Amino acid sequence: MCGMSQPISSVKATGLKIYNQQIYNRKKESDLTRLRHELAVVDGYDRRVRLPLGIDSLDRALAGGLALGRVHLLSGAMQTHGAVSGFTIALLCMLQDYLSVKKPTNNIQSINYPNQDTSPIIWCPASQRGGAGMLYGHGLAAAGLDPARLLIVDTPSPSRRLAALDDILRTEGLTAVVIEYDGLQKSVDYWMRLTRRAQLAAEQSGTTAFLLGAPITASGFETAWQIKPAPNFAMQSNPALVLNSVWDLTLHRARGGRPHICRVSWHADSTSLQAIDQTDISSDTPVKADLDIHVPAIYTLAI
Repeated sequence: MCGMSQPISSVKATGLKIYNQQIYNRKKESDLTRLRHELAVVDGYDRRVRLPLGIDSLDRALAGGLALGRVHLLSGAMQTHGAVSGFTIALLCMLQDYLSVKKPTNNIQSINYPNQDTSPIIWCPASQRGGAGMLYGHGLAAAGLDPARLLIVDTPSPSRRLAALDDILRTEGLTAVVIEYDGLQKSVDYWMRLTRRAQLAAEQSGTTAFLLGAPITASGFETAWQIKPAPNFAMQSNPALVLNSVWDLTLHRARGGRPHICRVSWHADSTSLQAIDQTDISSDTPVKADLDIHVPAIYTLAI
């Protein structure tokens, strides 16, 4: 009897056990995703005022939309800085429209949200880009952003620019603040201290801030994005679509949300983003920093 194989019933039992374990593992992953969402609710992330971006999968990845009164990181290669600026301008246009229609309320604390009709947008540009990527009034207007609302603040150095972020965010009555960073690499501790102060200031004033150009590895931000220009294939059949910018977006991190990759186009006439091609990625899957797309943007708002 020693040479006999394992009984069939035992083999079936072993197979059933393995199958049940696989089912359990998949259920465990689903439960983990649900638990993360529930923790986000408990921590208050889902109670934040959020700007819907109009793309369902992207809004879900953001736990309902872009959180207002917070600091967001938008990054990209130096040669594609126009795409980062362009996407930032698109977010500012959507933010203006949202605030003009809906006066946000916050369930956690009282926030003085800006008067949409008069509140300015402060933009602190980088000092080392020369003419590349500079803001241009006609391009801003074509994108849907009133140039008269933009207040350009010049700073002598990248470090002074970052130091001013906290003070600017404590100023009430602003629609948004945009800070461009083109300085040396900072330590993880530096970014944590900076974002901690900036987040508190943004929450108190209700001003949404965008930091452009900081390394994507910097932590502490509400969201961290990488933006790259993408080809506008629709223009081949309709030359009028030349004004529709197309970007590849990689959402690396989002508090209360999950990573996401999508390709979007900006439509200034309707102040809206539209998905072109998008792929969800799980939070356990490493995000590729580059999408291997090096085609210049068709329309970069002359910046």
